[in-house]
Order: sequence, then structure tokens, then C-alpha cells
Amino acid sequence: MTGQPYEQEWDAVPPGSAVPPYGASPASAGPAPHGPPPGTVPPSYAPPGYGPASYGPPGYGPPPGYGWGLPLAPPTWPAGPGRPGVATAAGVLGIVTGGLSLLVSLVLTVAVLSGEDDAVSVVLMLGLPCGAVLIAGGVRLLNRHSPTLVVAAALASVAVLFLALAVGAGTADGSDVIGLAVFLVLALPLPVLTAVFARLPATVGWAAAR
Repeated sequence: MTGQPYEQEWDAVPPGSAVPPYGASPASAGPAPHGPPPGTVPPSYAPPGYGPASYGPPGYGPPPGYGWGLPLAPPTWPAGPGRPGVATAAGVLGIVTGGLSLLVSLVLTVAVLSGEDDAVSVVLMLGLPCGAVLIAGGVRLLNRHSPTLVVAAALASVAVLFLALAVGAGTADGSDVIGLAVFLVLALPLPVLTAVFARLPATVGWAAAR
């Protein structure tokens, strides 16, 4: 201040904000130094890069391939997703063959324990462990484990049948041998088909790709 009552200290007025003359329209003094022009909508003052879909630093999010609440896809192998039909057939045949082997062997075991201790019945009692292993191997194969257990038990069942036929041919008469041969023909396809289906490349490849 210079001591004059009506003298204005112009150094206190910021540059570009001169007071318009008395009676002049404010619009003729130029745009305001701050704020948007009159009649416009104020912009959003949110920091750039943030919005409704921004929940963390850029580049962060759910791992690729994982959906929110969606079940994960089963592991695939070179021939496509899902279990091959031959693998399903091998597992089911293993369970069915094992169940029939257990049933026949249990009947023969009861017969042997009752006093009918012929050699053929004693040999066919070996179907008890074969049947149990076949069931366990079939269940494991359906759960995508190695088919080795099914193959081994199926081949062992085939060996027991041929051993029973050989023992019967040496100890039984002609009619009994014919009846045993018919039983062998009827019982042989199940373990053979089980071993074949379990050893097909599609079954082995699907189980190995677990």
C-alpha cells in the first residue's frame, strides 16, 4: 500500500485476471482461468486407469484357463477328451469277469470243503484270487490307472482254465472231459476279451496320459 485510501496494489492481482472495467460484461473479460466453459458438464475427476473393472494393479486377474465357479475340464490326451470306449469296455469286462470267477470259485470251494475234492475243482478254486484282482483292476482302470493289473489277472484266469482242462483230461473219463471242454469254451471269451481291450493302444495311451 502507498498510503492512498483508494489506490489498489496491482502487484497482488494474479497475471491474466485483470478486473474488467466498471459496467463491462464478464464474458468480454475472457475465459475464466479455472474450470470448464459455462454450459458444459464437469468431467470425472477419477484417477486415470481406474474404473469399475479395475480391482488391482494392471496385469493381475484370474489365471488364464480358469473360470469363475466353472468346473475344470478333464485332462485330455492326444485322441481327445473323455475315456475311450475300449477302456470302458476293458474295465467293465474286468469287473464282470472277476465277479463270475468269484461266484464259480466260491461254489467249487464249498463243494471241495463238503468232500468233493476232485482235482479239477481244486484247480478251479484258483479263480478266487483271479476274480478279486480282476474286480480291483477293472475299478482302477475306470479311474484311469494302469491296465496292467487287469491284463495280468485276465491272463491268469485263462491259464487256470487251461490247467483245469489239462488236469481233467488226465483224471476224468470221456464225458467229464467233454463237459469240462464246453465249460472252458463258454468261460474263455470273457477273460480273453478283457485282456485284449485292456492292451489296446487307445486304452494304454489314455491311462498313461493321466
